[in-house]
Amino acid sequence: MKRPKLMLQQRACNPQLLTQNSALHPVLQRVFSARKIDSMEQTQYALSGLIAPQRITNLEQAAACIIGHLEQHASILIFGDYDADGATSTALCVKALHMLGHENVSFVLPDRFKDGYGLSEAIAQRIAQLQPALVITVDSGIASVKGVAILKQANIDVIVTDHHLPADELPAADVIVNPNAFANSAGGNLAGVGVAFYLMLALRSQLRESGWFNSRAEPNFAELLDLVAIGTVADLVALDYNNRILVNEGLKRLRAGACSSGIRKLVELAGRSLAHLSAQDIGFSLAPRINAAGRLDDMSIGVQTLLAEEESSAARLAAELEDMNLYRRELQTQMSEQAIAMLPQFELAQQQYSHVLYQPDWHEGIVGIIASRIKDISNRPAISFAGAENGILKGSGRSVSGVHLRDMLDLVDKAEPGLILRFGGHAMAAGLSIEQRQLERFRASFEQVLQQQVDPACFANIVLSDGQIEAQDMTLELAKLLRNAGPWGQKFPAPSFDGEFKVLDQRVLAKRYLKFVLSSKNQHQPVDAIFFNPTEEQL
Repeated sequence: MKRPKLMLQQRACNPQLLTQNSALHPVLQRVFSARKIDSMEQTQYALSGLIAPQRITNLEQAAACIIGHLEQHASILIFGDYDADGATSTALCVKALHMLGHENVSFVLPDRFKDGYGLSEAIAQRIAQLQPALVITVDSGIASVKGVAILKQANIDVIVTDHHLPADELPAADVIVNPNAFANSAGGNLAGVGVAFYLMLALRSQLRESGWFNSRAEPNFAELLDLVAIGTVADLVALDYNNRILVNEGLKRLRAGACSSGIRKLVELAGRSLAHLSAQDIGFSLAPRINAAGRLDDMSIGVQTLLAEEESSAARLAAELEDMNLYRRELQTQMSEQAIAMLPQFELAQQQYSHVLYQPDWHEGIVGIIASRIKDISNRPAISFAGAENGILKGSGRSVSGVHLRDMLDLVDKAEPGLILRFGGHAMAAGLSIEQRQLERFRASFEQVLQQQVDPACFANIVLSDGQIEAQDMTLELAKLLRNAGPWGQKFPAPSFDGEFKVLDQRVLAKRYLKFVLSSKNQHQPVDAIFFNPTEEQL
């Protein structure tokens, strides 16, 4: 791996605006300015600053459709996805409808191994046999043209809510709510759970206007924000101002313990403090445990955990997720070692624009993590395939900034129709299926498309830094200040700093990390440091 080049974060156009009437610590001023914040208003995360629901295309129509079914006490089925965003979206809709007094609600999630991604034809036929009056898809459905058609043929109303990029053809649902499917819609950075939350807000608003709450209590949907925060952070969507509001308010509720018993148990098993929970804790501790259900078994367990209120069942469900996550780690370690061994030597690797890897015994639920690991090591888009059941390989890809992965797959599909059986996703992550016999052809075609379309500058191994910290500022107080100034996440990264240090001591920790004791000329006391996820050569 080539040594990264260090670059300072770019400052805001007018950073002086940030310092006016502000008592911000100078380091925090620098950090905010590097994230293009030039006024304190952009760091005030009140719910009143959220995008108005009316600015999201079709939201009002979808809410009106749901009201018709509420008035009839009709059966409503929520169809989700098998990741943390899909699980939180599903749990949020079930909980919100219960809060509105509608008990005739169920949910179905696809089995990654039997059903594949989205509302497939097979799972749509199973849902049709259940005969719900309305199906609401969450975090999925925008590419499920055939699945939606099956439900419509069965006289089932369908509302598609999603945030993934659409294909050329949209499903013939009664209503589609997807900010990324309509050019004039706000909310393009919302996760699936964010779209679902906005739908429930619009629903409550219309019910209020209709007098629905004249005879019943109006629920406080702020109680759903813990789920919104978890799903938004877990799905790695850009933390724009709107998403930062949602995550910040959700974290407030989590820290106050205003969440289900299941979530509290998950936090305990992760060894985190609920009172001091951060976005990073969600991303690195909670999300992997929820995702483990969809990767290895049945994401219904994840949804049940998120909704669980009774202590004993919450503890049991959370423990199941913990066991799955431990097994996931074992598989991930083994598969990562195999994947790294497949990478070409340095000189050849620098000439390649992509890495497409396959191992017959790889676990389908882990290949996305492996692709992410290879992407991080090589700074190249990576796709990992597993399976070969019935001659079909199922793959998951991760990309680097500047290389839109779904668009690249779309170009491959247009250049060689039929080569990719199915694909979908967004800029940084995508899933696909190909025939095993077409692996080499796909590898060559994908590489060729990238060679033709991508600027090699996208592969520059650059680490962005917020600069150096003076010795007098390297304190626990500043660390707490920076932590609490978030939420930090995708496109709004946590502060990072650089400096030159002398290594006084180093050792391998837990066979996975490197532990250092460092000193610098500006420090009087040595500091401890940890290098996460080093390669075998670095260990």
